[in-house]
Amino acid sequence: MDRREILAERPVERGRGFMPGVSVNPSRLLFTAGLTGRTPDGSLVAGGMAPQARRTFERLQSILGRAGAKFDDAVKQLVYVTDIEAYNASGRAERAKFFGSARTASTGLVVRRLADPAMLIEVELVVDLPGSAQGKPLLEKYNVEQHGGDFHQGVIVNGGRLLYLAGQVANNPDGSVAGTGDWRRQAEKVYENIGHVLRAAGATPASVVKETTWVLSIDSWRQQGAPVRRALYDGDYPASTLVEIPGLARPEFLVEIEVIAAVA
Repeated sequence: MDRREILAERPVERGRGFMPGVSVNPSRLLFTAGLTGRTPDGSLVAGGMAPQARRTFERLQSILGRAGAKFDDAVKQLVYVTDIEAYNASGRAERAKFFGSARTASTGLVVRRLADPAMLIEVELVVDLPGSAQGKPLLEKYNVEQHGGDFHQGVIVNGGRLLYLAGQVANNPDGSVAGTGDWRRQAEKVYENIGHVLRAAGATPASVVKETTWVLSIDSWRQQGAPVRRALYDGDYPASTLVEIPGLARPEFLVEIEVIAAVA
């Protein structure tokens, strides 16, 4: 693995637990779904931020282990929290128990809500995997738990090219907003716009390896947007993250979706 840690001339990050930049030339990458503090039966661990953070990283450790990786191999981390003070007080210490001295490029965001209102933390990783991609399928999608959700917990990309889509919203070609106030129509338009970009790159919904969905209401999305999503992927889901935020670029937008796809 050719991994290079990038530090600016006067990096304030030098003494922190992350790197401002990590450069890799990978042949294989693992994208994880956003993981939380759920137990095997689907309930949340009790006790607040520290137990939830510990459980989150335990679950990520299982996903990495299935792919033959360790936290040292992570090149990017995205942490969503609903209570930054609690994370700083106890969540960071739990994270350090798993990463040790390894430092990855990292982004932390405070969001209004996660999938369950009691969730305090969700973490996703991008991991540079060892080994050659030769002889392996382009995509390997897998779960390490029977979670019952419409996503895979890990997606391995073996070679190929990655396609990064800008966040897609419910814009019509003339710039107007489709379905103002209508969750289902906006979901349809967003996925229609995603489909146009995928086809232009020779990809399909099955090519998507990671999906991040930002919504103004998780409850409304589940009721009206999720059926549109299920019809698009038809069971061949990517790793995914869903978060609730207070606003998007225009007040009419209800949802924005960003995807990463792989093409041969």
